[in-house]
Amino acid sequence: MQTGEKMIRIVPMKAEHIPDAVNLWKEQFVRYCYSNSFPDFTAGGLPVINAYLKEQTEKENAIIIKRDSDIIGYMAWMYFDFHKERTAFLPTAAHAASPHDDIRIYEEMYYHAAQKWVDDKRFNHLWMTYSDNHPLREKLYDIGFGSYVIDACQSTGALNLSVTCDYEISSSGIKDVDELLAFANLSNEYYTASPVFLKRNEYSAAEITEFLKEGYILTARDKGRIIGVMSFSLDPGYHFEHLTAADSSSIKFIGAFIHCDYRGRGIGTALLEKVFAICREKRKSYLHVSFETANPDAVHFWPKYFKPAIHSVRRTINKDI
Repeated sequence: MQTGEKMIRIVPMKAEHIPDAVNLWKEQFVRYCYSNSFPDFTAGGLPVINAYLKEQTEKENAIIIKRDSDIIGYMAWMYFDFHKERTAFLPTAAHAASPHDDIRIYEEMYYHAAQKWVDDKRFNHLWMTYSDNHPLREKLYDIGFGSYVIDACQSTGALNLSVTCDYEISSSGIKDVDELLAFANLSNEYYTASPVFLKRNEYSAAEITEFLKEGYILTARDKGRIIGVMSFSLDPGYHFEHLTAADSSSIKFIGAFIHCDYRGRGIGTALLEKVFAICREKRKSYLHVSFETANPDAVHFWPKYFKPAIHSVRRTINKDI
């Protein structure tokens, strides 16, 4: 590819390219993701990105694109099986492009990488992008990607929720494991049905017990019976996919689920109010959440309180290729 008198070429990433790649990513993070609603991942998370790029470079799963001698973009993907489909995955920290002609740069890198993926029979392509990078999201939509998951975040000091709730909100303990197990597996029926169509593994009593050692599971109860849950962890650490940091907390594990007979009564907001209060008490400045874009209840609830930061998009290649 040639622009004017400058030649653009794609080559495998080498160890000596990693510092320039990280600088590109840092500039992109500040451009699209840095805000009062999101932690500054660059303050302590760059070693995590360096380690990821080093690993993928050694596996020959990384490329850079150069304009003459300048690195203007990179991609570093990982492989795994996603719902039994051979998958190529670009996490948040796995790509960046110069703001000058960035969409064209991304096009060239994806076309190059996608051929490698398909040659390896990786027909499922997952890509995490910044929500505010609208030109890239539109280009990926044109190529055939569709929205799949949103990662959102909020400062725990930004919201002081006040809601009237007629149900008891409390923290769960080991004595509640069997009841939590039944309710958690009930939630899986919701995800399996239309329009989400997401198969989640059944929970076990051992998994719930283990989570309660480090995390919280809050419940809403009506006359002693669980009608809603919200579970979260205080210390996800520096995570190169979701960009959580040392002062982050995260909705995870069971997540949030309200019994269908009790929706629309402020229960989810009451649970979230308690989550924010605990996070502030434990000096966690940010709360993260991930949710499927096909989940109508989640799409209506979480953006009321959280700022979408990262979109995961998915493309499935025609298998007859």
